[in-house]
Amino acid sequence: MVHKSFDGDCDLSVVIPLYQSRDCLPELLRQLSQELDGMQRPYEIILVDDGSPDDTWDVVCELAESYRRVRAVQLMGNRGQALATLCGLSHARGRIIVTMDDDLQHPPGELHKLLAELEGNRHLDCVFGFFPQKAHAAYRNFGSWLMRWVMQKTFHLPENIRASTFRAMRRPLVRAILEHRTVNPSLAALIFSNTRRVKSITVDHAPRYAGASHYTLAKQFRLALDGICTVSTLPLRAVSVAGMAVCGLSVVLIAIFLFKFATGRIGVAGWTTTVTLISFFAGITLLSLGVFGEYMVRILREVRGAPPYVEREHTGCWNTDGSKESIGK
Repeated sequence: MVHKSFDGDCDLSVVIPLYQSRDCLPELLRQLSQELDGMQRPYEIILVDDGSPDDTWDVVCELAESYRRVRAVQLMGNRGQALATLCGLSHARGRIIVTMDDDLQHPPGELHKLLAELEGNRHLDCVFGFFPQKAHAAYRNFGSWLMRWVMQKTFHLPENIRASTFRAMRRPLVRAILEHRTVNPSLAALIFSNTRRVKSITVDHAPRYAGASHYTLAKQFRLALDGICTVSTLPLRAVSVAGMAVCGLSVVLIAIFLFKFATGRIGVAGWTTTVTLISFFAGITLLSLGVFGEYMVRILREVRGAPPYVEREHTGCWNTDGSKESIGK
């Protein structure tokens, strides 16, 4: 992971992970550049192509010729939104860093609200954009609710804190996030583990500009499971509690059956009872092994020393004087 030094000529960095974003990119950069130019402050836009299988990178290279404040990175493979965002954060040079999605569901016109709140309160390290009405499928909203509940229980957050990928952060917080060497990142968890000086504000949530969401139900489930296992030991504790409960139940059942046997109430061993008990305890055992396995997989990913991502190519404005330079072609 590369850490770039702070460039005093850049006040604001906007980091956007991309995946199959070719149809959204021209309009996204048009709206975003118009919004940022109106702020009259030095800025940069960092695009990270997360190994898109289509020609997203070709579109990025074309647009980088027209937008002088765009810097872009192409990852060698698809690593997921969190790692792609971390890659962008490692290259950000701004005093304030904003992250947002590529599909225009985070309207660039709402960005000034995050900046105003963060810069208006020097005690804040991060401001999240909260969406009262989400233009998402029901299963995605449920996944977001589940992750919010886990975060609140894990980090003892107030009820009014709503995390999202539309956020503005100060550079010291970003620097602290980048110090965490992990291949299973949850950015919200990394933020909450470093600071409680956060706030959520209401912003609009627009419909997707083009194409369809790549977050299928199966992928949403995997992301939720990754997030839960990465930031919380709640599943392990749940298995532990279930194990103790089953152990206590077993003692009670044994006492009941011994009493019935001693009083002559049991004649022939009951097939239903035997099968029920075997199935019950076998299910608890397999569930426990499954939960332990999920944690073991993540431990192995961390200790094997593989890089979280590999940068394949760069394009756009990489020189501090504003001139163009393409690296890795």
